[in-house]
Amino acid sequence: MKNPFFESSFWNTAFRPFFWFGSLYGILIVGLWLFVLSNMIPNPIQINSIHWHSYEMVFGFTKAIVMGFLFTAVQNWTNTTILKGKSLFYLLTFWLLGRISFYSFGFLGYISFGFDICSDLMVIYLLIPKLIVPAQKHNRPILYHYACFTFFHLMSALSAYSILNPEFTLLFIHLTIYVVLFLILIIGGRVVPFFSGVVIQGYSFKRMAKLESLLLYLPFLFYFVKLLQGSLGISHLIPLDSFSGFHPLGFTIFGFISFLVIFSLFVSNSIRYLSWKPWKSYQRPILWILYVGYLWVCIGFLLYSLSEINLFPVSSAIHSLTVGGIGVFIYGMITRVSLGHTGRTIVASPLTVFAYFLLNLSVLVRVVLPLFHQYKYAYYLSGIGWIICFVLFIVQYSRILFSPRPDGKPS
Repeated sequence: MKNPFFESSFWNTAFRPFFWFGSLYGILIVGLWLFVLSNMIPNPIQINSIHWHSYEMVFGFTKAIVMGFLFTAVQNWTNTTILKGKSLFYLLTFWLLGRISFYSFGFLGYISFGFDICSDLMVIYLLIPKLIVPAQKHNRPILYHYACFTFFHLMSALSAYSILNPEFTLLFIHLTIYVVLFLILIIGGRVVPFFSGVVIQGYSFKRMAKLESLLLYLPFLFYFVKLLQGSLGISHLIPLDSFSGFHPLGFTIFGFISFLVIFSLFVSNSIRYLSWKPWKSYQRPILWILYVGYLWVCIGFLLYSLSEINLFPVSSAIHSLTVGGIGVFIYGMITRVSLGHTGRTIVASPLTVFAYFLLNLSVLVRVVLPLFHQYKYAYYLSGIGWIICFVLFIVQYSRILFSPRPDGKPS
C-alpha cells in the first residue's frame, strides 16, 4: 500500500528536500554562530567553536545542497531514478540526525556522527552502480571525489573528538572544502556552458580536452600535497577567525610546492572560465550568478596560493573560496535548478537578484575587512547578509519546492 506522504512531489527528486532543509539549516547555523561569537548565548558546543562552525558549514549546509544536486544531476545523466520517496526520506533523516554530533549530549553525539557518516556511505552506495559503467567513465571522478569527501569527514570528526590529534581537525575540514570546490568545478564544467548555449543566441565556446583532463585529476595531486604538509606538521593553517599578518618569503619548500599546485589550479580554471565568454551572460542574472560564483573560485585559488607563501592571510583566502566560490555558486544553482526542474520559467525575480548582489557583497565584506583588522564587522555583516539571502530563498522557493510541476509532469 502506497503512503501518500512519500508520494508527494516533495519526495520525487533529491533537490527538493535537500535544497529546502539545507537552506534552512544555513540560516540557523550561521545565526547560532553569530550568537555564540557575540556571547549572547552560552556556548553549547563541546569542541573548539571554530572547528564546529567550519564542520557544520561543510558537512551540514554544503553537504545537503551537494547531495540534492548530485543525485538530480546523475539521474539526468543516466536517465534513471536513483533516489525518491522513502529512500530519499531516510537519507535526509540520516543527515538531520547527524547535526548534533558536537553538542554537549554525551554519547548521543557519537551516535549522531554515526548517522552522519552513514549518509555519506549511502551516497556512495547509490552512486557506484550508476557511475561505474563504461558509459559514465567521464563522470567517475565525481565518485572518487565523494569517496575523498567521506574519508576527510571521518578524519575531521575523529580529530575533533581527540581520537586523532585535534590539531588536524581544520586540515581535514579544509580538505573537504576543496573536495566540494572540485565537485563544483566538474559539475560547473558540465552545466554552465550548457545553460549559456540554451539562453544566449549564437553562443559557442571551444572545449579544450587536455585542460578538462587536467582539471579532473590535478585535485588529487593537491590532496596529496596538503596531506603531506599536515602529516609532517608543517602546515601553517591558522584559525579561521585570526589574522597574524603575512611575511614575504617566510615559507617552507612544501609551502612553495603547495603554492605551485594551487596556482596551477588558478591558471587552469581561469583559462577555462574565460573560454566560456562569461561577459555574454550579463543580461541574465540567473546565468551570470553562476559565472560570478566560478570567478570567486578562481580568485580564491589565487589568494590561497599566495597564502601558501605568506603573501595573503589564510582566513580571507579560505572565505573567498567558501562564502564566495561555494556560497555564490550554490545560491545560483539552487535558484536555477528549483525553477528549471519544476517546470517554471527560468528567470530570477527582483528579490532573487537583490540576494545575488547582497551575497557577493557579503563575500567582499568577509574577505576584505579583516585586512584592515575589522574582524567583528566582517563576521557580523557577512553573516547577516548570508542569513537574509537564504531567508529570501526560503520565502520565495518554498511553494515551488513543495508543489507539483504546473505542467503535471513528474519532477
